[in-house]
Amino acid sequence: MVNSTDAQRIVSFSISDTNNVSAVQVAEILQRLQNILYTIGDYLEGNAPRTKGIFPQSIKESCTLIITGLDMGSIRAEMQIGDAQTGLPGTQTLGERSICVAGDFLNVLNVIPGKEELDSELHRLIDDPYRCNRILREFDYIWPANGQSQSEVSFIFGKSSQNQLNPAQKVVVQSLLRKSPKEYEKEIFGRLTVLRVDKKRQFQVDSTEGPIRCQYTPEIEEVIVDSIGEFVRVRGMMTPTRSDTYILGVDDETSLEILSQYLLKTFGSGSGEKHLKEDVPIDLIFENDIYIAYNDNLGLLVAAPSMKETIEGISEEFVILWSEYVEIEEDELTDGAKNFRDKLIKLVA
Repeated sequence: MVNSTDAQRIVSFSISDTNNVSAVQVAEILQRLQNILYTIGDYLEGNAPRTKGIFPQSIKESCTLIITGLDMGSIRAEMQIGDAQTGLPGTQTLGERSICVAGDFLNVLNVIPGKEELDSELHRLIDDPYRCNRILREFDYIWPANGQSQSEVSFIFGKSSQNQLNPAQKVVVQSLLRKSPKEYEKEIFGRLTVLRVDKKRQFQVDSTEGPIRCQYTPEIEEVIVDSIGEFVRVRGMMTPTRSDTYILGVDDETSLEILSQYLLKTFGSGSGEKHLKEDVPIDLIFENDIYIAYNDNLGLLVAAPSMKETIEGISEEFVILWSEYVEIEEDELTDGAKNFRDKLIKLVA
């Protein structure tokens, strides 16, 4: 294991004003930045959405910001995540990935003027309407208004360049804001592992995002029972519970489908994420409490104790193949390796 470079762990902001910058302004920005990183980290870790901002200890350990420098005059603060994790060569820790996604999110938000295109790009980064809306709200709190504020606010997330908030974009940011959804549609893939046939009628899926609780109607109980231990795709409505989490509601037979393969659509993460022209099928086996995922055509093979770790492993394998065959000079490869390189390039959009 190797330590990640410090640059990926650093977040900084600067704020200047024709009037004095108040301590309240600085504290507000610090709190909003922290909320953004916690929300993104919670999403990337694959946790179920939560209705309140009570984040698990694992997120706090990976994404908490520590102030490492503060310049007065026009205020400039530099912070670093206290993430003590280490990553494999070429991979990022959870905290570093959160900073990278935050930078990409702000870059998109600060540049694209059209609401429809902007909304699409933001949900590509955070494919969860509740969390996407929450991050938007945090940025809106600190975004200077056009013609009404003398403040200039800019951020640097990790290795990204400095990004000054454009006051003209605030109206676009606010146009994307919506009330936090009480419920929303969601599709998951994983293995149906736990079933309750009592009055609660619940089952659990060990999904590619982590364990997700689901609730079914009496009419489809037989279908659910027959699916125990199988790999399934489940569609339904995520609704909030009294315990400040969400549960996926499934109400008809077409909402659950048994599948033997997972379809990989992307690999990599953050700014290094690549989209595939066509889904790559990943075959799956579960035996002796271990998931085995493979694609013989590409030589991908991963074994892990959870569905989330398994698919993340497949993505990392793809990243390694890409770096070993595509991101090097072609003349360094053998003829066979050149053919495999061409195959990989043709897969990527």
